[in-house]
Amino acid sequence: MKASDTQGLFSTTYNYKHEITMSITQTQSPTTNKESLFQIGEHFYALESLLIDNEGEIDDTIDQWLEEYIAKESEKMDAYCYLIQKFQEISDEAKRLAERSSSYSKKARSMKDRLKLYLERRGRDKVETNKFTITVCQNGGKQPIKVFDEVSVEELPNHFARITREPDLDEIRTALFDDNEQAQKIATLLERGTHLRIK
Repeated sequence: MKASDTQGLFSTTYNYKHEITMSITQTQSPTTNKESLFQIGEHFYALESLLIDNEGEIDDTIDQWLEEYIAKESEKMDAYCYLIQKFQEISDEAKRLAERSSSYSKKARSMKDRLKLYLERRGRDKVETNKFTITVCQNGGKQPIKVFDEVSVEELPNHFARITREPDLDEIRTALFDDNEQAQKIATLLERGTHLRIK
């Protein structure tokens, strides 16, 4: 890699050697330094440029700087992984609670339906108990309709039907694997994505 290529990643006024020297002389502790992971990464780009200037020689200053930032990078990644695992645990717990919430919601709905059915059969639309007032109310919003069971979708006039077209990705993917020319005119296979695994 040429020095000009590396320096292209930063401002032309960026003084790499000064940055590295200052980071050491100021004795910044990894535990107190609030640099982000990507800021730490920029320091490694600076080191790469400095090594090019020094023709690959690692002096005591560079060695001390490198040791410090390798430790910082490791600690920052540990913090990332810790938070990722904690957030995942919170997400899993939230899903579990959501499932319980859904179960209780269904139970409440079932009991409300049974109570409403009872009142309707008794011909009562309002009841006051010692603690509650129970009312059978008319629903608001659009009035519901029902399409007759014997009417198929194909029989509906166009202005009474919604027609939805969407690409069949599985069929298109299969056709692309088979080098189908028609499929190649409308789509292309992409590279598989990547994911992070933490153990």
